[in-house]
Amino acid sequence: MKRILLLLSCVAVLLLGACGKESDLPAATGKASIRAINAIKTSQEINFLIEERLIGPAAYGAATSSASYDDLDYTFNIEVFYAGETAQRRIASRFIDFEADKDYTLLVSGSLSNPALTLWEDDQRSFDEADTVFEAKFAHASASLGALDYYFADPGVAPALGNQVATLSFGEVSQAADFAAGDFVLTITTANDPTDVVYVSDTTAIAARGAFIFIPFEGSANNTAPVIVRAINTAGDSISLPDPRFLPTIRFVNASMDLGTSDIYVDETLTSQLVANHAYLDVSAELGIPADAITFYYTPAGDTTAVTLEAALTAFNGTRYRLVASGVAGSLTGTSFVPDLRPVDTHAKLRLLQVSNNFDFVDVYAVAAGTSIDDANPTRFGIPPRQPSSTVPLAAGSYDLYVTRSLEKVVLAGPYRIDVVRGDIVDTIVVDTVDPAVLDALFLSGGPAP
Repeated sequence: MKRILLLLSCVAVLLLGACGKESDLPAATGKASIRAINAIKTSQEINFLIEERLIGPAAYGAATSSASYDDLDYTFNIEVFYAGETAQRRIASRFIDFEADKDYTLLVSGSLSNPALTLWEDDQRSFDEADTVFEAKFAHASASLGALDYYFADPGVAPALGNQVATLSFGEVSQAADFAAGDFVLTITTANDPTDVVYVSDTTAIAARGAFIFIPFEGSANNTAPVIVRAINTAGDSISLPDPRFLPTIRFVNASMDLGTSDIYVDETLTSQLVANHAYLDVSAELGIPADAITFYYTPAGDTTAVTLEAALTAFNGTRYRLVASGVAGSLTGTSFVPDLRPVDTHAKLRLLQVSNNFDFVDVYAVAAGTSIDDANPTRFGIPPRQPSSTVPLAAGSYDLYVTRSLEKVVLAGPYRIDVVRGDIVDTIVVDTVDPAVLDALFLSGGPAP
């Protein structure tokens, strides 16, 4: 009995000693901020996490929101979702020992199978109300380009060797510099050759008391320019700065049986013809258009006296557009949008637009080839007319596509057999046929084998 009491007394002494000792846990003295930038051209959105907690997603060429944490040490993780898998796949991690009042940016580049994480570190910037300057840094995130010179000057000032504000290789970032608020043009050239212009911006007005990273990325299939530039602020917001040398383009689709074969003009006087003999279900070539507010005028083919449809679009440099004509006589409409044409390594993309006049809503099924839809849930439910749906991610495989009445398994179109691998894009428009009870699918890419 005495031995037991002695042991208990020793335990009590040890516990009291532990309670009286200072904690070995680190104590925060301030905060630091961080964001991630996605420079993997063939990625879907990446997810940026601190330990196991999500900070936010970032699409290609964009940044996550900025987050602030105590000046302790953390492991930051990058995850992506592969279609057909049940959980996010962790592709990279980076340990960072935060210092108070620092601002961190993690550039995620390379490929999803072999990602690279590059850490940029700087002091957090604050401004007074009376400040008339903004802060700019310049970075390089286009792996296909070599060393680059960056010129940042008033409009009308041509690049001249020696006046560059930075010379950078891939993955590098310049020191921060202050500039007086005003109008600027950013010009990027190959290093040591101011005549070899890789990118040039429009004149851009920049207000005081902002801090930006100006960063080029490789253009994708969504862009007409080979290089795109974003201005990313301290909150993580991304502002696109198009290159005016690369005009927008458009493709026209005639998805209205009532519209008939048409000519398309870009002026009210019907003297500037863009497309001729645009028949039902025709898809035009990709055509260059001005970066401006434009109205397209449809007339019966060969007739310059009657306008059957007017469709408006505000186009921006470097962007690819699509305009789909649909509707019935007396209620024709043009639906313009930016199609997602960028392939990714995590899945195939199924893009859907339905323009039926006979069904307000439809469901779409993508089921394993040879499988009935009887026990399946819709892949996309309640798709309204003339509203492009979000992209459907598909794992590699063979599928049958069906279109049904919404909330019913009454097949209106299909099955269409498609075989896809990661990176494919199945781009389809659901249209009416001469039978009002039957629909069809017009495949612009990735359709069934003939």
